[in-house]
Amino acid sequence: MDNFIFAKVRDYLLLLGQSEDPTAVIDFFAEGEELFNEPNASNTDLAEVLPNQNLPHKLYDITNNDDFLLLTPDTRLLGKKSAIQSAENEAKERVTEFHLANKTRLISALYAESTSLPEYVKAWSEYFFCDHFSLWIYNKYTKAFTRATGSFESPQSYIFEHEDSTLNDALLDSYSIECRAPREPFPNGLKTVNRIKLTLGYDGTVGLLSFYSRHSDYRIEPSSCDEVRNSIETKYLQVRQQAHQAMDQINQQFIGAYEAGKLDEFLHSMVCQVKQSFQCEACSIFVADDAQQNLSLVATCDSELHGRPDREYSYQVDSGKPTTDVYLNQRIAFSYDLSVDDPDNVGYNEQTEHPPTNWIGAPLISAGRCLGVFRVRNKYEEVDGKQSIINFRSGDFMNLLSLCSNLGNLIRIESLFNETERKLAETNANIIEMNDFNKVFLHEIRTPISKFTMAPEIIKRTLARPEISPENLERVIRQLDDIQVMGDRLEFIAKTFNFNQIVTRRDFKILSVLRDIIFPVINITRAYLRKQYDRDIDLDTTGLNSIRVYGDKTLLNICFNTLIDNAGKYSVGTRKPIDVSGGYHDSGDFFDVVVSNYGLPILEEERERLLENGVRGTEAVRQGIGGTGIGLHLAQRIMHEGKGDLLLTSIKDPVSFTLRIPVRPQERDT
Repeated sequence: MDNFIFAKVRDYLLLLGQSEDPTAVIDFFAEGEELFNEPNASNTDLAEVLPNQNLPHKLYDITNNDDFLLLTPDTRLLGKKSAIQSAENEAKERVTEFHLANKTRLISALYAESTSLPEYVKAWSEYFFCDHFSLWIYNKYTKAFTRATGSFESPQSYIFEHEDSTLNDALLDSYSIECRAPREPFPNGLKTVNRIKLTLGYDGTVGLLSFYSRHSDYRIEPSSCDEVRNSIETKYLQVRQQAHQAMDQINQQFIGAYEAGKLDEFLHSMVCQVKQSFQCEACSIFVADDAQQNLSLVATCDSELHGRPDREYSYQVDSGKPTTDVYLNQRIAFSYDLSVDDPDNVGYNEQTEHPPTNWIGAPLISAGRCLGVFRVRNKYEEVDGKQSIINFRSGDFMNLLSLCSNLGNLIRIESLFNETERKLAETNANIIEMNDFNKVFLHEIRTPISKFTMAPEIIKRTLARPEISPENLERVIRQLDDIQVMGDRLEFIAKTFNFNQIVTRRDFKILSVLRDIIFPVINITRAYLRKQYDRDIDLDTTGLNSIRVYGDKTLLNICFNTLIDNAGKYSVGTRKPIDVSGGYHDSGDFFDVVVSNYGLPILEEERERLLENGVRGTEAVRQGIGGTGIGLHLAQRIMHEGKGDLLLTSIKDPVSFTLRIPVRPQERDT
């Protein structure tokens, strides 16, 4: 080209190109060359300053003003002055167009709807014609600078505050901007770095923006630094607000999506939303058990799973793993490089596209108690459809802590809900149990009360006769004996069926089988059975002497009385007594008290159902023998509560029921 037009930028000359792009720059040159202060210069002299340019003319006139520098061929022809004026007008127009286009390109990049923070910083770097840039942000939670973006490869992506680094200068209150040569040589020959301290948010997050140039003392003016600072700080707040909005949407799910009693389903959805909004490759939630001994995986989302775990997994809280340390210390933990901080990588590992790189674990705390751990792994950014792992930002920690605070409260609400449901179920069960006891109690006292009603009338009629024969006197004595027996029976029932004792109180302790369980029932019931059913009890004490078991005396009396009473009631068509015997179960952990009687059989098809609530034997119903169908069911429930059992062990000749009683406290009772 004949004319050479240079725009002036910060003591440097930018040789403008001839392409359609008005911002095209061929090269940089130092403005301070003395040659440019001369009115003209030979192509030989200019070649030393512009070594890569073709200079076809022997002599060039030089126009040097505040806005541009112009080289025009000195033709020594008429009209030279007019030609120079025309060239100067063109140069002025080209330089104005250059600066305007450069500013327009910056504005287009800064205000584009989809411009990311890295693109934002790059736009400023290009506007200042810098060769490279970087942005580091200080994370107060980790006390480290992390590289948010940069145009060149860096040997480190994070630097802790305690390390020897010039980044830490930005933590000084007095630090604002600086322009200097790099303290360590750059492999690509960069000679100047301009640094600007950024205040990124109300919480005091600090950033350090660096622009690099291959030219010496390439200084960005303080006013321009202020403009950049305001612009980047505003953009960062915008990006941060967008992240907050994404997390706010997740937090709003607590109100709309959560249903009491369905926490697991909610957490399955939650981890997938966090994984997407938080831009991490994996997200998992671990919840502590009631004993606070284990952390169990309840929800996870990675490249293969989408909420519901495909297997059970739990950490022992004292295992010393990073996840359990978060739980024990009740503090957020992190790693920028898992290959260094957790090289063994032992524990639950989600499936991720990239190897485990970085990690955050946050405690789920409510009412001062840690309920579990929320963790995310492998923070990424997506550019042109390709994901790359990046460092966590300060905003990530803030968002995660806010989320975990809400989630911790939600888990506690679920726990309180479950506890309320459990207590309500227990209350309902107690009410049902009281109703069952009441029905059995009313059934038990019906016969004694009827005797009390009938006996006085019989005695009264007998004594009203003019003469009382020995037979009549014997009849009166029998009625009085019946009243005595029924009175004893009624007293036993009233004492045994003490509602406060059997429903609200439990007194489990070591008992004597004979003294505490069998004799209190037989001593009262034997006379009653003789009077009511003409049936006796044959007690085989051989295997019962000195036997100790563990249980509640009152409840075991009720169960044993139920079996004895049923045995007497259903001993139809036989004179054989009721047999009571006992022996240890094969395991040695239980003692069996067996009650057997001859009479009505139990059908084979009834064996499995006879102990259900309200079920009565077919033969008993056919014979018209009264009953509620509750006694055996209630007795089995009582035995289950005491970690024992009630079993139907024979259905015919004899019919046998077995009380299986623990001989010692079970593990949960000790």
